[in-house]
Amino acid sequence: MKVAELLTRLKDADPDAVVLLLPRYADFKNTQELVDVVLIAKPWTCERHREADGSTTDVHHPASHGYSIGCNAETDESWTEQVVTLSSQSGSIEAKHSGVEKSASDTASLEDDIREQTCQVRRQMIAEGGLLPADEFCARLGISKKRFNHLLADGSVFGLDVDGTNYFPALLADPELDRERLQAICKIIASAPAGSRLDFLSTPHGALGANTPLQMLNDDRDCKRLREVAEAWAAQYSRTSVKMYEGEHETEPRGVVPLYAAAAEIDPRKPLWTRVSKALHEHGYEWPLGPYPVARVCTMFVEQQEAGYSEPRLEACVQIVANGGLIRVRIIHKGSAARQSQTVAAGKHRSVVDVAKKVVAYLRKR
Repeated sequence: MKVAELLTRLKDADPDAVVLLLPRYADFKNTQELVDVVLIAKPWTCERHREADGSTTDVHHPASHGYSIGCNAETDESWTEQVVTLSSQSGSIEAKHSGVEKSASDTASLEDDIREQTCQVRRQMIAEGGLLPADEFCARLGISKKRFNHLLADGSVFGLDVDGTNYFPALLADPELDRERLQAICKIIASAPAGSRLDFLSTPHGALGANTPLQMLNDDRDCKRLREVAEAWAAQYSRTSVKMYEGEHETEPRGVVPLYAAAAEIDPRKPLWTRVSKALHEHGYEWPLGPYPVARVCTMFVEQQEAGYSEPRLEACVQIVANGGLIRVRIIHKGSAARQSQTVAAGKHRSVVDVAKKVVAYLRKR
């Protein structure tokens, strides 16, 4: 409702009448007296969410908050508009809004402080020789620029950004260390942020007997253990998740609870179906706990998400139709055309999870 329409409706109202607020779905005994009217200076965002059944729901919030959870940029609409808020508590809207704004500002300020402290530490490392410019790093390794670029591309070495320029850890060029083994470990942990990689290499770990990874390079048995620890450590920086929905879909259904969901922390460089298989078999995270239903037609969505607050990235959509003793599988990869349908023997087990495992086992062999 616009302000103009509200004023029109109130033009014949008794000026002494009390204005009551009736919350949605409440009965009359839940009405509350209107206490405050707030004219919001900054525009708010209105999102129109479209549900699977064709209905729509409007969600309003301050424009500075970004999109709400559940907003789908492909199907939903959004725009900005001026708003007036009515409240049953004096100053509640303004206080809440200013509190949220202050919280967001404080968070941004804290993040800025952390970044600045990190830069200060790295500047000090440059001054003390712990971080080297690219030319000096290459000279210490005794390699050409071409070889350096190759090592950088495959994760064998890595740099840290300091004021817009990459500098490289001097420990990666230490002649006292086994360079081949060190670069192999760097490749294993390449999926983690560069700063975290440097911390991993130079910090004692309980799983390594309180030794640093650098201290584990010379002995064959120690190095084998180091590789295992490095793989487990790097896996935490990426998660592959699987969701199963009843029916045949090309986009993930909104407002629908999946039949099954599972996830696993695993290196994103590993093959897609290897990662999916781990998510389905590891039982580290799965929901619900079962027993699982039988679904003749279902769709599996696979997403990969980096650590932190990054958005999940859709990797594949697998449409599955179980018919008699056979399972028809159609795969849609993100950004590519759908593959031709493939047929898999169903076997004896037919729950939605059993079928998913059967399909993924087949796809791993392709």
